[in-house]
Amino acid sequence: MKKRLAPLLTAFFFPFLMYSQEAKPVIRFSPFYTKGIGIEEIRFVESLVQSYLSDFGEVVNYFDNSLPPAGSGDLPAAWTRAPDYVASGSIYLETDGRIFTLEIHDTMTGKTVSSTTVHRTASDLALKARSLVESIFTPPVQTAKAQDEADTGGPGADPEPITEKDIAGTWRGESGIEMIRLQQGGRGVAFFSSGAQMNLTYTIENNMLKVRQNSPNTERFYYPLPYGVAKQLTAEADPMTWELYLYSGGTHLRGVKISTEAKVEGNLLVDLLPDSSRETEWTKTPR
Repeated sequence: MKKRLAPLLTAFFFPFLMYSQEAKPVIRFSPFYTKGIGIEEIRFVESLVQSYLSDFGEVVNYFDNSLPPAGSGDLPAAWTRAPDYVASGSIYLETDGRIFTLEIHDTMTGKTVSSTTVHRTASDLALKARSLVESIFTPPVQTAKAQDEADTGGPGADPEPITEKDIAGTWRGESGIEMIRLQQGGRGVAFFSSGAQMNLTYTIENNMLKVRQNSPNTERFYYPLPYGVAKQLTAEADPMTWELYLYSGGTHLRGVKISTEAKVEGNLLVDLLPDSSRETEWTKTPR
């Protein structure tokens, strides 16, 4: 009798366990576009990225020759489902090093999040692959994690009241921006890793800090993208904006960066993606 009741009790008292297994998202992995990179290095990086993606869902790679052929009836169940996310990217060799772009497309919302980074060596790229995957992938499991953090006063907690006095000072920005200085009076400046400087304006509305680019576009705002792509972005991209909230006793600004992203293959611009949003965080530095 106890053996017969066990499955029923599990389904009744722990439905969330069953739901979490059924709700595990399917991630379709597309092989990377590459240029100037050896095949062994490409396979190694692709295997790393697929491994880290598997922490978030079931990864499907239609180019995996180790799996049974289609129609054999032995394929994993995930292969029969439409993907929840599509992961793609590129790696190509430039004088500065390996330019690595990773994209995650949410098929439900149509939103694409991407990250482009420069790595001097293959080892550097391999070491940072996990953090790059984690930084742009935000499936439901991440949302649940954020809610847990909110309940315990962590990064997902409610934002704090914000004033000009609170945000005046020096901040360390996201990748590609070394430092941001905000002054009272709604002005500021961002210092990019490329050496470029961007003037900023800001307002505080409904407890949100809205920061806006107040300098003409320059190719150096879009480093490390290829020069031709950066030049086209300079001509066509809208000003960058940030929508941020204050957390952690006034030491962190978190929110989204809204800008025009570029989809690139090799050195060629494939598509411009205006109003693309990416999660970002600024950390206040000691005075």
